Order: sequence, then C-alpha cells, then structure tokens
Amino acid sequence: MAKLDPKFVAQCLKLAKVLDKFDYYKLLQVDPKASMGQIRKAYHKQSRIFHPDRYYSMDDEDFKESIYRISKRVTEAYVTLRDSEKRKFYDQQLGKKDDEATLRYTEESAQQQKKAKTEEIGTTEQGRRMYQQGLKELKRKDFKAAERSFKMALAYEAGNELFKKMADEAGSQIKTDYMIK
Repeated sequence: MAKLDPKFVAQCLKLAKVLDKFDYYKLLQVDPKASMGQIRKAYHKQSRIFHPDRYYSMDDEDFKESIYRISKRVTEAYVTLRDSEKRKFYDQQLGKKDDEATLRYTEESAQQQKKAKTEEIGTTEQGRRMYQQGLKELKRKDFKAAERSFKMALAYEAGNELFKKMADEAGSQIKTDYMIK
C-alpha cells in the first residue's frame, strides 16, 4: 500500500478527537435541509474516504482506531438521516441544543421517541380506541360525539394532555341553539 499523506493522518486523528462535537450534518458535510439523494451521495463519499478496510495494513494503531471511530459515526449518521422518522426526531433534538448528547441518535433516543409517540396516542388499548373514534367523529363534524369520545379516553388515561386538549377543542366547537321553538 502506498504511503499516506501525513496531513491526512493528522486530520483523521484530530477529527476522531473532536468527533463528539459534530452533528450528523456537519460530519457528512451536508445542509440540514439536504435531500435524501444528497445525504446518500455524501455518505458514500465519506465512507469511501474513511472505510477501515482501506487502512488495515497500516502499522499505526491510533490511526486505525481513529478511522474506525469516524467510519462508525459516518454510518450512524447515514442510518439516522435516511429514516424520515429518526431524522425528524434528531432534528428536534438538535434544535434543543441542551448538551452534546443531542448530537447523536442512540438507542436511548429511540426509546424516548417511542415513549413520546405512545404517550401522544395513548398507553391503554381502550384509550387509544376512544381517541381514534373521537378523531373520526371530529372529521364528520359531530362535535358532541367527539367530545364524549375524548372524555371517555380520558377516563382510561386521566393524565393524557392530548386527550384533554382534543376534548376541549371538540367542546368549543359545539354550537348551542338558544332559539325558542
């Protein structure tokens, strides 16, 4: 194998040290509004540059470990950004800018996302069923029935904010006829 450029080796070692400060977009060198095609193209470019198999015969173990870490993070970035749900959740986490933990999409992030989604649509079967029924009634503009369904869903899950909000929304749409007939 040909000798590697010492500047490239130094850049890789430096990148591996600051890898935790890079979000996935910066790592793949794409704009956060990049299309799936642009992300795929950037991933293939970066994975060719940093693929560990290209450097397996190198003697420098620090360099090989750095290349491995970079390659693994590039793949992690692509896996997250190519999935529209993961990407949406990742973008929301990036927007918070609380700490460096939001720069990565981990199993813990996946569990948070799943828990948030479950809480949003309900944790009990009956609550979810009544919520779905309420949505159908809202669509038909049967606001009384929708309010009743959302309140039933609340009976199963008293703390669900979404159910409360939807019940209030349906209740506010009910028009009362005060005319004397």
